[in-house]
Amino acid sequence: LQYDLNEVFSMFMQCYSILGRPVDGLAFVSKESFRRNQQPMGIQFLNQALAADPNNAAALAVQREYVDQDVNQKQQNQQQQQGTTSKQQQQSTVSTVAAGQGQGQGHVGKSPEELYEMASQHFSAREYEDCADVFEISCALSNQNLGPSCANAVYCRSMIVDWGWNGTLFDADMKRIADITTSEARQYRQTATGDNADDNYDDPIALQHNPFAWQRATSVHPHMMLGYPVNSVLKRFVAESVAFMDEKMARAGQAQTTTENGSLNLPSLPSDLPYPVFSEPWKRESMTMSTSDYKIRVGFVGSGFNSKAVLYLSQDMFRFFDKTQFEIHVFSFGPPDNPLFIQHGMRGVDWRKRVQSNVNQFHDMQKYKNDHIQAARYIREQKIHILIEWDGYARQGERAQGLFTLRPAPIQMLHQEYLGTSGALYVDYLFTDNVTSPMKQTQHLFTEKLIYMPNHFFSKGHAMQKEVAKPTFQYQPRIANNNNNNEYKMGTGTPQQNRCLAGNNNNTDVSFVFCNWNKLLKNNPETVRSWIQILRKVPNSILCLLENPKSGTEYLRKFVHEAAGTIDETKMNSADATTLFPWEAFIPGDGEALNDRIHFLEWEKNPFDHQRRNLDFCNLMLDSWPYNGHTVAQDALYAGVPIVTRSDGLDMSSRVTTSANIVLGLPHLNANEGGTQQYEQIAIEMATNHTLYTQTRIKLIETALQRNPMHPYWDVPRYVKNFEQGLRTAWDRFLNTDTNHNDDAVAVKDHILIQETTLAQAGTYDDEIAKHPQEGPFPIL
Repeated sequence: LQYDLNEVFSMFMQCYSILGRPVDGLAFVSKESFRRNQQPMGIQFLNQALAADPNNAAALAVQREYVDQDVNQKQQNQQQQQGTTSKQQQQSTVSTVAAGQGQGQGHVGKSPEELYEMASQHFSAREYEDCADVFEISCALSNQNLGPSCANAVYCRSMIVDWGWNGTLFDADMKRIADITTSEARQYRQTATGDNADDNYDDPIALQHNPFAWQRATSVHPHMMLGYPVNSVLKRFVAESVAFMDEKMARAGQAQTTTENGSLNLPSLPSDLPYPVFSEPWKRESMTMSTSDYKIRVGFVGSGFNSKAVLYLSQDMFRFFDKTQFEIHVFSFGPPDNPLFIQHGMRGVDWRKRVQSNVNQFHDMQKYKNDHIQAARYIREQKIHILIEWDGYARQGERAQGLFTLRPAPIQMLHQEYLGTSGALYVDYLFTDNVTSPMKQTQHLFTEKLIYMPNHFFSKGHAMQKEVAKPTFQYQPRIANNNNNNEYKMGTGTPQQNRCLAGNNNNTDVSFVFCNWNKLLKNNPETVRSWIQILRKVPNSILCLLENPKSGTEYLRKFVHEAAGTIDETKMNSADATTLFPWEAFIPGDGEALNDRIHFLEWEKNPFDHQRRNLDFCNLMLDSWPYNGHTVAQDALYAGVPIVTRSDGLDMSSRVTTSANIVLGLPHLNANEGGTQQYEQIAIEMATNHTLYTQTRIKLIETALQRNPMHPYWDVPRYVKNFEQGLRTAWDRFLNTDTNHNDDAVAVKDHILIQETTLAQAGTYDDEIAKHPQEGPFPIL
């Protein structure tokens, strides 16, 4: 048998764990790393050992021998001899050890479960390095049996792109995620025939037609899975498992009893819940009311009806619903924004109030946040026909978990915020399009039936909002701010001049500016390696990223340094190779020069300023994969910044930009078959072929400025007409269902392919927009 380094390490640590000495194991690895002159790795494992037990004799001995002897000088010597750490790390190692020791005092004697709680607190405080370490210690002390700790350690590392030596830890982490999920699916997922996941793991027919049930949720969370390059079926499994537990979450809000052994006993649901789908006289209502009086009652549920991305993108939908045919309700489980934030951070713009003024009824549901049974009863009292989920799994801890499983509406749908299957048997439909979710290839990845929108399924209101700056063909001349020639003033200068705010005093010309404004967790070693190749092939180009989070920037620079180097194969093939780690044969490359061309911007809290910066700072966006830019991508496109994206995945979250580029008439920006190689080739061609780039940029800007009619990509009224058609078709099918059957009759629903009406295809003109101002006709109570 052959094992890779990470597998050997895992088995080694399991041996120490079986002996009850996991901290001794960490101390041993630390000592061996120091002995091999690998200070960063030695410090990493010493930090973990002291965090688990600051009084461990083996760890303290390692500290005395290797850390207390002028660590700074040893670092400098190592960097001069081998160059194995980037210059950005030189000042941080000693403080890291000290910090680990200080925090370790709180870890003494803690159980894996207690460490899990501590790590969760670190995560809530956005202390991602600490949460990664403590979750990992919890995982190790549990002999890898506490799955949530093992999975969450991976997620915390992903937040700060801590991928280990040249991405090898990331590879091990993805294997861990796949192994955990596969094992738990085999153990806890069953079909109606009693088969486990082994029998239908990749079988699209079985996945689409076999009923299933879960005994418990997986250790990995659905929202975490969006960014992981793992089998798409595993992502469905994770969503399924969490959806199956939602009914228990609904019961958890009730008064609980305690069993004799002290465990909590969840009460049963009230006898009338979940609501039977056909219990209300929906059909009789539709037949007895006059056509002019009958309206389909639609409810939107979410916790983000404030200054969140989903409202930034979709608030304008509510302006254009046909109120003669639809009655629109909003059920908001989240609070309004702080008035001071609205005044100063948003400059007076309150999206929540705009929505309130454009819907028939806005229901503040905060009092039901932890009582989803009463929330379901309240929604049922409103006689909602179609209930639409706007959180999905994107707002864990805030979303109305457990609500939809109680069936407060006969038809339930998922739209926009979470781009993947809900995995729920109680969610009937999901909005997508045929490019984002190709019919024949992806239907087995969804538990819902799909509503295929024309054009693009993703709503975006940039062209409707007066605060969002329209793109311009010409850049405004760079203007000094407060007589300081080097201080940037928003809306002025080219990306080449602004240099993403770095090196403005540098006389070296910048030829081209690439950017990616996603959270760092959306990226992976494969993507960043592509960026390295692109920068190498486009001389004097730079890449601009966001400090999101700031603690991840040094880890990304470290990876660039390592990925840019090579391995001395002669040394690796020597007689001593059996005891040689790859980094001991590392030959530095152009990593430092590349890092000098990578700049980070601070997060801009005001969404309009954040969107405006695209024009000033970026020529071309390099998309993330398999978790595309979503909101930030719409911001870039509306600023006239083209996006190069990979189109070789099946995940819904990985194909949003692919679909966008096709609707915008820019299919040449999609790497359809070549994966990373084609992705790199397209980006290089765009940066070095001035004619192609200029033509692409002009065409993109023309779509944003097009009026009378609007371009279909930016046309919100047209989008709403198609959205309404999907709602109407789903409701009509429901009314025509044979209710003599039991509730399983809802299974007769099928996918809906929306064909645009002549009215929708005509597009939107200015006079129609003028009839629906941002501040709508309904009073704000």
